[in-house]
Amino acid sequence: MTMVTSIGMVLIALATCLVFFIPEWSRGLLLERLGEAGRDLALTPARLAAGAAVTIVPVGVLMFGLWQARALFADFAKGRVFTLTSARRLRDLAACVLAQAVLGPVSSTALLLAFTLSNPPGSRQLRIALSVNDYVALIVGGVLLAVAWVMVEATRIADEHASFV
Repeated sequence: MTMVTSIGMVLIALATCLVFFIPEWSRGLLLERLGEAGRDLALTPARLAAGAAVTIVPVGVLMFGLWQARALFADFAKGRVFTLTSARRLRDLAACVLAQAVLGPVSSTALLLAFTLSNPPGSRQLRIALSVNDYVALIVGGVLLAVAWVMVEATRIADEHASFV
């Protein structure tokens, strides 16, 4: 899993960079994130730069979360399972998943604003959309956060028991 997360991080970073240099990929990103609202948006350099600035925030959070997952898998491979460090890594991963639940709708709205703000009055767009994926990220993030809390408690109890010997 350490290798899988490493490869994923490289591919995500590469794809994120390329998406703003290849017009077909840019259009695909807009359609994926904005639905039909992104179909007719002009891809000017200024709009692409604004779109990249908006996109870098959720991608940065995603990369940090993957970094934590990678480090967590590396710790597990070395037999360091119930440690405070592992619990903290899991907690940070959980925070990233929870942040993605919020960043999904916020970044989609910001992306639409970035691409329509320079339009004349009456043709600017504002849309807020929530999806099942946002809800699932919220639930999964909450579960991971609870497991991280349990790991902290298990580590504390194990340390307490070890001190009795």
